[in-house]
Amino acid sequence: MNHHRLMCAFLMTLSAVSMAQVCHANDRDQPTLLTVTTRLDSATHLRTYSYTITNPSSNTAPIDLLLIKLEPGVNVITDIRSPPGWRVFYGDDKDRVMWAATEYFDLDREDPNGKRIPSDYAVSPGRSLAGFSFKSVGPPGPGLAITQSFAPIYAPQSDEELEALEASEHHSNLPEDNGFRISTTVPVPNTDWLGNRRPSVDGFLVFANVQDGATYSGSVLVVFRLGSAEEVVHADTLQVRLNGSDVTGMFNWSNEFKGYAATFIPGSSPLQEGRNVLGTSVEGVVPGSVDHLAKDTDRLSFNFTP
Repeated sequence: MNHHRLMCAFLMTLSAVSMAQVCHANDRDQPTLLTVTTRLDSATHLRTYSYTITNPSSNTAPIDLLLIKLEPGVNVITDIRSPPGWRVFYGDDKDRVMWAATEYFDLDREDPNGKRIPSDYAVSPGRSLAGFSFKSVGPPGPGLAITQSFAPIYAPQSDEELEALEASEHHSNLPEDNGFRISTTVPVPNTDWLGNRRPSVDGFLVFANVQDGATYSGSVLVVFRLGSAEEVVHADTLQVRLNGSDVTGMFNWSNEFKGYAATFIPGSSPLQEGRNVLGTSVEGVVPGSVDHLAKDTDRLSFNFTP
């Protein structure tokens, strides 16, 4: 029963059930309040997005799912945090960060009628829950969140009833079909990356988290991507200089940031207090050509305080 109960909770958050049971979702779009705060880290220029759910006391069921929609181009989401008893579902190829309440205080506890019961960690009516957060290089902008409330498992009595339930959007398990939509703040694509000297090759190297004139403190994280529009770029031609010194070797591919990253620390790099100048160059094939090579060069300055 426990394994079945947890598996149903997992399936409820991912896709429509098409096996022996379907989920009866007739009150899954109950009103929910969602607050968000954002905080910019002065050393990394990553923003932390933190969300708090409030389930109004007028609702009839606990809230057990939160989904944050992401726009195309927001592909750096890291350091995802979840409240106790909640599990996060996220992949680099997804357009969402989704949390679901899946755990129980007592895994041996069963409903007297043998039905699925809500997670003990779901947000009960009249309660609030914080602890949903992630970091992104994307600046804050308007976006969409979706919540769902708990729904019991409904067992159809015939194949015809099963087919009818599967065809009804009202009984869908998908948050987009049967969830409560909330306008909120989300990371949006950062269009202020440096470079427009030569538009045809500007995508060869794109800064992800730093802008010209930015101010850092403590340390400096710099992240850039090569071939942002899938151009053919020759990474072996990359050169990066900080205050005139070659720092190319300090940059390594980061799975976390999906780009090349380096952290500059006073005393172990050419980083200096006050104004710093970072220059980059890399060669690639001009878009639309077969073998026409060109060089993309970028130069930016930033300020640093220990």
